[in-house]
Amino acid sequence: MQQLMTFISVVAGLVFSVAVALAIEELIFGKVFQLFFTPVPVRVQAERRR
Repeated sequence: MQQLMTFISVVAGLVFSVAVALAIEELIFGKVFQLFFTPVPVRVQAERRR
């Protein structure tokens, strides 16, 4: 029974750690990547008539 409780607590700790790491990564890098990789509107010039 003790081993089962230890196993469950280790798995829960790992899942919680990954969840917190993903949340922090999104808070830090989500906005930064959005600033650098926003698509720039492309200006298309009309074809000149001769």
